[in-house]
Amino acid sequence: GALIKPWLFQEFNDNETWLPSIQERIGVYRALTLYMKDHFGNDEMGRTKSWNFLPWHFDFFNRYYYTNDDSDTTTPLIQSRWDIPDDELSTLSSLDKLMMNRCDDAHNLIAAALWESDSDDDAVRKLTSVAEGHEFQQILVEGNNEEKEEDQVLTNLPEAKGRWAKRRGRNPGPKRTEEEIAAIRAQRAAKKSNILAEGGVWPPN
Repeated sequence: GALIKPWLFQEFNDNETWLPSIQERIGVYRALTLYMKDHFGNDEMGRTKSWNFLPWHFDFFNRYYYTNDDSDTTTPLIQSRWDIPDDELSTLSSLDKLMMNRCDDAHNLIAAALWESDSDDDAVRKLTSVAEGHEFQQILVEGNNEEKEEDQVLTNLPEAKGRWAKRRGRNPGPKRTEEEIAAIRAQRAAKKSNILAEGGVWPPN
């Protein structure tokens, strides 16, 4: 929960819910960026080290979505998944869409804008410019330039060597054949094509 809304502990401390605007959330994310600058250094080496962590955090931050739907109290919302209604999706600003995007390439753009910002207001301006820019619009249409995670799932990884080759209690299961990998990629390509043809975005949020 705190990876999605890092102000969670402040809510516990204040005993009240905080519903930050997107500008306020960007201020929180920039604070994290400043902490990384302080820790790793505000130079090229510090930036390189921070990039092991900063873009990764947006794989969680992008999942924040406030809902006041309390109709089902039996299942925690953190364990629930739902699509944003079309009428709400159509009202989202370009900045909202950027901050909710799941693509690694978008997360790198966000991290870069935050790193280069001089203030919270400057961060909002830079991120708005990114959201309206050509590079992010291409991400909305095409997704990541390299679908690394999908390839890692599909590819037959090389066998381990040395003392890691025989780990007790580990059953890797049967390997996929090249034909199976090709068939799965074809299915995913067709799914992507259908979503884009219907005016959706890839990957889906």
